[in-house]
Amino acid sequence: MSKKILCAINPYSGKGSSKSMLAALQAALPSYQWVVIASDGPSYFSKHIGSFIKPDIDAIAVFGGDGTMHDVVNGLYQSNHLTTPVLLFPAGTGNAFNHDLECLDHLTAIERLKKFELHKIDLLKLITPEQTLVSFNIIGWGLVAQITALAERLRIFGEARYTIASILKIFSNPTAFATLTYADNKESAEFSFVLLMNTKHTGKGMMMAPYASLSDGLMDVLIVKKTSLLNLLFLFPSIYSGKHVHSKLLEYKQLSAITIAATDGNPLTIDGEVKARAPLSVSVLPLALTIIK
Repeated sequence: MSKKILCAINPYSGKGSSKSMLAALQAALPSYQWVVIASDGPSYFSKHIGSFIKPDIDAIAVFGGDGTMHDVVNGLYQSNHLTTPVLLFPAGTGNAFNHDLECLDHLTAIERLKKFELHKIDLLKLITPEQTLVSFNIIGWGLVAQITALAERLRIFGEARYTIASILKIFSNPTAFATLTYADNKESAEFSFVLLMNTKHTGKGMMMAPYASLSDGLMDVLIVKKTSLLNLLFLFPSIYSGKHVHSKLLEYKQLSAITIAATDGNPLTIDGEVKARAPLSVSVLPLALTIIK
């Protein structure tokens, strides 16, 4: 059965393959109808995508990376269109979300659009003094956010920028004071980083939260307090396999809500994007987003 698909394309994303993926999709499904909109800069989809969703739109195909998906999902949240099904074509650098969905090439994504199997997933709702956002993937504070922020300034190095930024920031070993409040607990200390995960993976297939589920109503929280450079150097390589969760350096929790009270002034990383600042409160929105899986 023919469908009408809204295609949200980020021509600047990651590998620059969005346009070729769109062309392949249109060639594979010639009977489908297409409405194509292209981003002209940051936050374009969060501001405008709601105005393109009409009653005859069956789904949204997103061509970009996790940052593009973040922009689209926030546009759907703000315009009350989270029930419109979304499919992400992996045209980004890290493609964390697609690692969880085992959809790492455009041919797999095309087949999933054909089958059109719908699933509901959780979102994380983030409130700061300045804004309210939703996340489908990851919210990071501390060292991990500083790595992402530095990598954004090193785009001249291409995909290697994340490795370069990681090395530079890990060796500087920054920490910040914060108070974490969750369940019936309150914890004040110097922290290296706090990660709030909806997916198992961060960029490049790193299995940061191996016990995470997209639909369990919980976020997986990873907490690392101030520690030595040597300990960090041993911890980070094990992230690719998920073995880091067995380290005594790390606290691993599954929560429905958490507050991070910090005044370090550093930005957060949200779905791979550098935006917002602590303090922040985060809660799970169970089964809030419809995806094609």
